[in-house]
Amino acid sequence: MMSAPARNKESARRLLLIAYRFDPDFSMESRLAWQRALTAAQRYHVTVLCSLVGPELQEARQAGVEVLHVAPSRIERVFGRGPGGFALAYARWRRRAFRAARARHQQTPFDLIHHVSYCGYRQPSLCHRLGVPYLWGPIGGTHAFPPRYLRAIDSPGAARELLRNIVNAFQLHWSPAVRAAMNDSTTVLAASQQARQELAAAGHDVEGVMLETGVATVDEAPRPPRDPGLPLRILWAGRACSWKALPLLLRALAGVAPDCHYQLRVMSAGPQLKRWQREATKLGLGDCVQWVGWPGCAAREPHYRWADVFAFTSLRDTSGTGLLEALAVGVPVIGVDHQGAADVLTDRCSLKVPATNPAATITGFRDGVQRLAADPELLAQLAQGAVDRARDYLWSRQSERLWDLYETALAGAPSPTTSQPNQPAEQLTTCTSSSPLAAVSGCTRAEP
Repeated sequence: MMSAPARNKESARRLLLIAYRFDPDFSMESRLAWQRALTAAQRYHVTVLCSLVGPELQEARQAGVEVLHVAPSRIERVFGRGPGGFALAYARWRRRAFRAARARHQQTPFDLIHHVSYCGYRQPSLCHRLGVPYLWGPIGGTHAFPPRYLRAIDSPGAARELLRNIVNAFQLHWSPAVRAAMNDSTTVLAASQQARQELAAAGHDVEGVMLETGVATVDEAPRPPRDPGLPLRILWAGRACSWKALPLLLRALAGVAPDCHYQLRVMSAGPQLKRWQREATKLGLGDCVQWVGWPGCAAREPHYRWADVFAFTSLRDTSGTGLLEALAVGVPVIGVDHQGAADVLTDRCSLKVPATNPAATITGFRDGVQRLAADPELLAQLAQGAVDRARDYLWSRQSERLWDLYETALAGAPSPTTSQPNQPAEQLTTCTSSSPLAAVSGCTRAEP
């Protein structure tokens, strides 16, 4: 167990956290950066290097977090609005961010650097070049879309996923930027066991596995028993994108027995939404499906509390933030048993659905819904298991582990030295941020 957090900020070690967006309420990526920064500030002098910030900077200042703000340039904003342009904008920004970090490092050297987000492995920060202990991760984005499911999604989406699989395989093995960051990293964490295996297969050493997201609080009181006379309430949440594969659940529900009563609530927005709505109508599910849009992070919790069960159908995800948001309020999961979800789901909190082929997945969801609708006692047992499982992912537990990794890295590092003073400094804005920690990890943003 770590010693008590350092209270003397003058003697605290200087930690640079890298996060493209720093905001407690925008996305999963921005919220996990916020959580890691505020918890690290209990022990270290924390500077967050970021491009976009939320309105809560004053709150972070009160928690002792400094923000080194390298705002997106005009050309990066233009790139970011175009199809496929965000990767170009992000690549350009990370070069400017490195120059800003190097200039700050010359003035007041950092002791330790942690690249927090983006979590995807493809475009690592360049700050591993600063010559101080460097932690990268947890990282994901390694998972391929399962080829057997290409025909189960829309044709344009299938073409994009197939192309991504090809590019992903090449980048995992051959990207010079990824290899350089791996070689310079003191510690690399994978976001799932499968990600660790995929990185290892590409020749990259990974020291450990840690889910990239977490929860700040978990319900203590058990959920009220479900009234068996009411329909089983099912929640599905996520971006309306091809790889999220909601139609697998819709097809499963179309095949349940006539005496199995359910209500599906879909919390979503995105390019596939109208197509999914048309499919639900075609399958005759119109009266059983509610479409509630995509509310802000705080406004989503009532929908989780409404649900008896959470359905997770995503065919490509580093983890799946909705899983933890559901478990934290005692909602068990019916979900595909693969990739990052396989690390989260256990028999005590979920019914696992095979991800071997579309027919098996549809059958698994159908059988799971019928089983829970008919067995309130099993549902209550899984609900208790859900909150027990969610406690494993509390930010407080993750922070203790990260502090151990930080101290191990610092123990083997020499005192930081000032870089050459004649390096060009990047124009930047310095500000500072903090807020009450959010109860759940937040929404999901697709990695570039």
